[in-house]
Amino acid sequence: ELVAWIIGWDLILEYALGAATVAVGWSGHLTSFLHDFLGISIPPTFAAAPCTLINTAGCSPDAIINLPAVLITAAVTVLIVIGIKESANVNTAIVLVKVAVVVIVILGGAAYINTANWHPFIPENTGRFGEYGWSGVLRGAGVIFFAYIGFDAVSVAAQEAKNPQKDMPIGILGSLVVCTIF
Repeated sequence: ELVAWIIGWDLILEYALGAATVAVGWSGHLTSFLHDFLGISIPPTFAAAPCTLINTAGCSPDAIINLPAVLITAAVTVLIVIGIKESANVNTAIVLVKVAVVVIVILGGAAYINTANWHPFIPENTGRFGEYGWSGVLRGAGVIFFAYIGFDAVSVAAQEAKNPQKDMPIGILGSLVVCTIF
């Protein structure tokens, strides 16, 4: 029972840190979008994590709060509280937009493909670990491993599934397959 207690609290910590990491990542994108496309500038003091050293115009104040991350987290929390169907609809819309962007980039870039660049398939290592060669493949695998974090989150929705004994293994293994392929 102690092991289960430790694992349960570990999962809660994992989900909290994962959500915070994603919120901070979204915050950076949202801040850039607001600045570049809408001309809205959020002061760095309110757009970075607390205790972050910001070097702008010769001064280095500490950030107070990452306001966009807090607002994004609050918005997602409200969406989840509203209900699973609404969350699923929003998730479906976001996935459709992401897939559409990927398809547009592929179709738009297809004319610029130069197959001569495909040889050698794995370039020779430059002599430094992680630069090309198999050490580069291993370094890339370490970065891509982050894509697998959260694959077990499917199991949290077991109460929402119509047939959890059938649907949960399909969801977990399906998410692993999708992460492996993409």
